Amino acid sequence: MFHKTHNFYLILLLALSLFTACEEDSDEPAPDVTLEVQTATDVYEAEGYAFYDLESGQQLSKSDSVGTRWDLAFDGTSIITNSGISGPGEGGAQILYGVFEKIDAAPSSGYATDNEESLAIPSGGGNGWYNYTGTTGNPAHAILPIPGKIILLKTVEGNYAKLEIISYYEGNPDTTTEAFASLETRPESGHFTFQYVVQPNGSVDF
Repeated sequence: MFHKTHNFYLILLLALSLFTACEEDSDEPAPDVTLEVQTATDVYEAEGYAFYDLESGQQLSKSDSVGTRWDLAFDGTSIITNSGISGPGEGGAQILYGVFEKIDAAPSSGYATDNEESLAIPSGGGNGWYNYTGTTGNPAHAILPIPGKIILLKTVEGNYAKLEIISYYEGNPDTTTEAFASLETRPESGHFTFQYVVQPNGSVDF
């Protein structure tokens, strides 16, 4: 009788210890998720806008561009957001100066939408994300991203993202070479390469 009772209490004590350990583990905070930097290469459409979904990391066909699947669309040097006059989504954008890797949080307000007077991401040389070098620049007649111009976005899903344009030319060429300087050998324009990070859980933290 003594041995059976003793064994019973040992089993009960072991079970309680395991239960307590599980409870303590469940109270620990979930580990932070490391957000990966995504790179989109040569986003381009020969005729009209090239539509892009940041959440899935995919360029969409024109048939998929209707509605709220897309976040951004590119045509020439213009970038539109799925907001205002450009789309039915509730997206938006603002541009900040900074180092892409060091921007660890998105503003919670201040996002512009596309309207008849201006786009959320301004167009025109020196107004938004790029400079146009004109006839006197080196190289001449080039569209070059402005260093430190970071685009902060609200996606159609209501999440936040940061984005930096890397190149406007096919293949992300070296813009300091003689081949790029010559308009005869310069790669085709209108091909966007950019890096970005999306925070998928609605937080402003990257």
